[in-house]
Amino acid sequence: MNNNIIRLKILIIFVLFGFFMTFQIKNVKEDYSFVSLKTMSDIQNEIDKELNEISNLKDLLIEREKRLNEYQKAIFEEGSIKDVLKTELDQVKMLAGVTDLQGPGIIVKLSDSTRELYEGEDPNDLLIHQRDVLMIINELKVAGAEAIAVNGQRIIHTSEIKCTGPTITINNHTYGQPFIIVAIGDPITLDAAIKAPDSHGALLKDFYNIGVESQTSPRVRISKYNGELTMKYSKVREGE
Repeated sequence: MNNNIIRLKILIIFVLFGFFMTFQIKNVKEDYSFVSLKTMSDIQNEIDKELNEISNLKDLLIEREKRLNEYQKAIFEEGSIKDVLKTELDQVKMLAGVTDLQGPGIIVKLSDSTRELYEGEDPNDLLIHQRDVLMIINELKVAGAEAIAVNGQRIIHTSEIKCTGPTITINNHTYGQPFIIVAIGDPITLDAAIKAPDSHGALLKDFYNIGVESQTSPRVRISKYNGELTMKYSKVREGE
């Protein structure tokens, strides 16, 4: 009798255990069924974002360690951190355009076309406009130009180039054609950018007969920007 009772209790326990396991497995399956593709995509995007931030922080750490090594090297060699800081300041000035530069590069001369107008042709088609100068400058930048000047005016991030009748105003200075663009960089690459078949320079020369002349040089000189550099609305961002 006791054995039967014990068997019955064991049977009940196994039945309850089986019911409990079935209920748990069902819940687990239901939980997974609600993980949509969008949710998985969002999670992956978050992971990619975090990985990208980690990569940026690693690059920043490498840059900081490089600077620290330069400082330590200067001290070890009985130099001065001031020398390292001066080198960094000179580099910043070069990038900002507030120092005179020289180096290999190219000289480009743009001048209005001298051919006769075709019947019904717009006279403006034969003239150099600010968009042409901007396009040439952009092609030189893409080709790796490290510094650019137009008619002696240094082109920096705040430089404006606009048409004022038959002339062009650059950094609040007005000039008539021809426009002389000087750029420092690899001379062969810069010259190829101006003469490439699909370049704006080739379009001006071959289609509109605009004067586009380029000459490479082992040394060209570009003067520093002489205007004011002020920030009225921008300030250093605080925190992250």
